[in-house]
Amino acid sequence: MNQKQAAEPTPGRAGKPTDAWVILLPPGWARFPTGEGLQRELNDAIEQVVARALPESLPRDKAEPYRHMLRDELHKILGEAREAGTGAVYLPTEPMEGVHIPASIAEVEVVSDAGTDPARIVTSILSDGYEESELVELDGRPGIRVVHTEHGMKRDDDWPELSTRQVLYAVSRDEADGEWLVLSFSTVWNSENTERLAEALVFFFDAVMTTFRWAGPGTNILNLPETSVPGSA
Repeated sequence: MNQKQAAEPTPGRAGKPTDAWVILLPPGWARFPTGEGLQRELNDAIEQVVARALPESLPRDKAEPYRHMLRDELHKILGEAREAGTGAVYLPTEPMEGVHIPASIAEVEVVSDAGTDPARIVTSILSDGYEESELVELDGRPGIRVVHTEHGMKRDDDWPELSTRQVLYAVSRDEADGEWLVLSFSTVWNSENTERLAEALVFFFDAVMTTFRWAGPGTNILNLPETSVPGSA
């Protein structure tokens, strides 16, 4: 179980059910906290994943260079996410049935105009020209799901051109304060076979979002497994 814990309520302000939330992910995924002031937690999460991928039982002279490579790559990717304002990143850190999963989930908190009806904000997003857009409800709160696809993307000269699909859920946490939570899923492909995998991964993310629950003060989440994946905060 991956659980996002929001900051402690400010003095004199009671906590809200939407101060925290949970989603369920299969084994092999990890949550990396990338928000402000969470460098120690991020380092710990990275070390957990490195230790799981390359345990101490492996010969040190052979495993240590790969540990450095994995550690450096994770710090690079997650450092870029922090600079982009992402609060946490979920990554598949193990193959699934021998297949490496080309996907990620970004968790972002945003603020709109305080006191604005969420329906007005959602309606404005619906008119932004996404290839898919629909109203949703996440554990009793209004939100929206949108899909955006781009082709001919290039990371750098050493990588081939890719297509990417982003599926984004935005849900209102508190209309009085204008607080929203965004969970953005991305997957890539560069061939007909990998495109089919990407399409399947979109269904996977939609299934993950059906497990979304608020977990702040006043909530009572039942029947969730008491386990966590490596890297979970």
